[in-house]
Amino acid sequence: MYTAAGLLCASVLVAEPIDSPVIHNYNQVGVGYNYVDADGTDGHGVVGTFSVDRSNFLLGAGGNYVWYDEFDAESWSATAFAGYIVRLMENHINIIPRVGVAYNELSSGAGRGFVENVVTLEPGVTLSYAINNRISLNGGYTYVQDIEDDDDDLFPDFEAAHTFSLGGSLAIAERIGLNVNALFEEDEGFTGATAILSWHF
Repeated sequence: MYTAAGLLCASVLVAEPIDSPVIHNYNQVGVGYNYVDADGTDGHGVVGTFSVDRSNFLLGAGGNYVWYDEFDAESWSATAFAGYIVRLMENHINIIPRVGVAYNELSSGAGRGFVENVVTLEPGVTLSYAINNRISLNGGYTYVQDIEDDDDDLFPDFEAAHTFSLGGSLAIAERIGLNVNALFEEDEGFTGATAILSWHF
């Protein structure tokens, strides 16, 4: 009698290889919407991503801008990362260990007189399963560590955080994909979501 894991492995072994221009193709540039849930306060913004895959070595960068009407505040961040793509089972399963660094800044108040920032080191791993050449599901884990190691008003007790993501990708045209992810933090629960339209080259 087959177990669920056995059935999954059997279905992957007999499935066609994943060779989509979108699914599990990390040569891409994207832009989209970013929703942030910060201690019960909503933030809305834009997010951009860029990455290139060269012989399974993955390099990328991204950024976002978010505004908070209730706080009369805004924040932005810039990130860069590097990773390696381990492709298994005819490219149906991708495992990507990675490390990144991010600069985050928050400003608030009249004339944005209050400004705080934090620089973080962000190692993690992403796991993606492609159902077929049109749909994939993914999950990720990131350990976020403040590398400045100083006290500030933005994150007075911040030293490290465990963050998670769950989502998926859909190929909606030959080289255009839609990527949707929900974001979580160990102590905070749900912290936001992104929806990114990407062009793959």
